[in-house]
Amino acid sequence: MEQQKDLIQEITNCLNNSSTIAIESIPNIDLYMDQVTTFIETSLFGYKRNKEDKILTKTMINNYAKAKIFPPPQKKKYTKNHIMLLIIIYHLKSILSISDISRLLKPVTEELTKNENSTLLEKIYQDFVALQQKNASMILEGNYTSAIEQMQHYENEIIGNIMLVLQLVIKANTEKRIAEKILDTSFQ
Repeated sequence: MEQQKDLIQEITNCLNNSSTIAIESIPNIDLYMDQVTTFIETSLFGYKRNKEDKILTKTMINNYAKAKIFPPPQKKKYTKNHIMLLIIIYHLKSILSISDISRLLKPVTEELTKNENSTLLEKIYQDFVALQQKNASMILEGNYTSAIEQMQHYENEIIGNIMLVLQLVIKANTEKRIAEKILDTSFQ
């Protein structure tokens, strides 16, 4: 049991230390596509499962622009707003469909299209980073202790690990379904 608890804390520490991008760390100058992908790859490397994985590719970013999930780049340059949206999109894309992400971010995109100096996105992004940090601290404080304690009931470590993964997936799926229902009822 102690081994699993240590593993979860080690993973959480790694994610927390290398993947939360403070708004102050995002460049205040407009960037070209290659610069954007390099910045995001470097900043979110902690989320890579394997070294060769890509966080966001040029194709992905172009598809998000075509889907109008964010305002189009100006003269092939991406602003700080684009980068904040891309970071949020990265976190959403493993859970939500592109159409759900588009619905969720539509009010923000519309606001930015009307007023590129709007502070709405900055406020959302700052709160997003705060949520990431709060989640990481909850995990570090032992939020998974009960799941790990349940593993003690299994004499076989492999079965215990299977049950831990199943429990985490059930929780993730439940939370995903709740998020989808909120989208369905609040973001027509």
